Amino acid sequence: MSDDLNSHSDNNDHSQEHGHSHGHSHGHDHGGHGHCSHSHDMPSSSEQEAEMEAISSVVTSFLYYKTYALNNAIYRRLKCIDELSEPHRQIVASLGTIDKIKRAESLVRENYKLMLDIVYSSSVGSMPDPAGDEVMFKEWLKRFFEVRQKAGKQEVSESHMKKLYGTMKLFVRDWSSEGADERRLTYGPLIEALEDEFSDIAPESRGDVHVLVPGAGLGRLAYDICCRGFSTQGNEFSYFMLFASNYILNSSLEERQHVVYPYIHQFSHVACSEDQMRAVYIPDALPSNMPYSATAEFSMTAGDFIEVYGADDEKEKWDAIVTCFFMDTAKNVLAYLDTIWHALKPGAVWINLGPLLWHFDNVAGESSIEFTRDEFLELAVKMGFVFDEAKYKEDILLPYTADSKSMLQYTYHAFMCVARKPKLVLYA
Repeated sequence: MSDDLNSHSDNNDHSQEHGHSHGHSHGHDHGGHGHCSHSHDMPSSSEQEAEMEAISSVVTSFLYYKTYALNNAIYRRLKCIDELSEPHRQIVASLGTIDKIKRAESLVRENYKLMLDIVYSSSVGSMPDPAGDEVMFKEWLKRFFEVRQKAGKQEVSESHMKKLYGTMKLFVRDWSSEGADERRLTYGPLIEALEDEFSDIAPESRGDVHVLVPGAGLGRLAYDICCRGFSTQGNEFSYFMLFASNYILNSSLEERQHVVYPYIHQFSHVACSEDQMRAVYIPDALPSNMPYSATAEFSMTAGDFIEVYGADDEKEKWDAIVTCFFMDTAKNVLAYLDTIWHALKPGAVWINLGPLLWHFDNVAGESSIEFTRDEFLELAVKMGFVFDEAKYKEDILLPYTADSKSMLQYTYHAFMCVARKPKLVLYA
């Protein structure tokens, strides 16, 4: 396939991975384990157009991956080596550096196969099977980019490509054995606190306990909670996450079926080329294998958390809400707290863990209100939540989509809190 369809930083900041692409609530079932959300209000034609363009731009990012990665990660570096003096170029070649970059080039092409599979699994438009008729697919791909160009659509943005790179790293965090330690540190305390809240109910009888996981990402936390017997629903807003979670949850027939090379674009903080080129196999657990599937439902919904769960039919519906690296995705966290309060049953529990990297802080054209940790906790109290002080923890050292072999490691000093919506609310 052509490497020049449109010939023309990668860090550990978790705001990139959550994504801020435009979206509205719509049904998005994963594996038939449960029900789907639906739009509570019919969107206007302009909103529908905006959503379709949001989807199209994300699809474009997946389809443009090979061209972008080759131009930015591979060809630029080879060109720099070519421009060295001959003595210097020979020294670099003797190190195997050129061979390493060319190996990375072949792995970009392997990743591209995965990107195409992800898009195709969501049955977007009239896309033919990339693994089928290659001529037919090339023609479709050419028309796809021609139509966008004629419509004056924006070329793929740098931010979208960073989100796509981040999505690859989320595959590692959520669905690989390599990500097990990070999940143990981050998801482990949340699941432990949830099980402690319902310790009097045996796992096989927890199906009537309904747990909501906003900002579910690729769905592993929601899946792991469901594997403890709880009926669980994940909610996600980013189409990057929705495409990827749909793929891993619905297109995995066996463990380690898919392979991704998430670190080949990263040339800094690398100890040896084997670390950079290593393959990560996913999933490490088969999503269809749920020990309590006869009693516990599992589902994923797509849409804005406030729009979906602030609706009348979500009022006092949930026994528990678990938020992980989520609350700081809010422009106005009071609206998040309002929605959590609205969705929780009286007496229900909210369990939260994460940092406060306010995602819209200093983002041009976006409104944002940022609070300190102490202000955030006081806000929640003023809005009616009652915290379990014995379960409050701070300075929890957590990574986020960390490359365990990188010479640079980012660590968040996160906090964890457990709060209840009182069974009886007394108004003055």
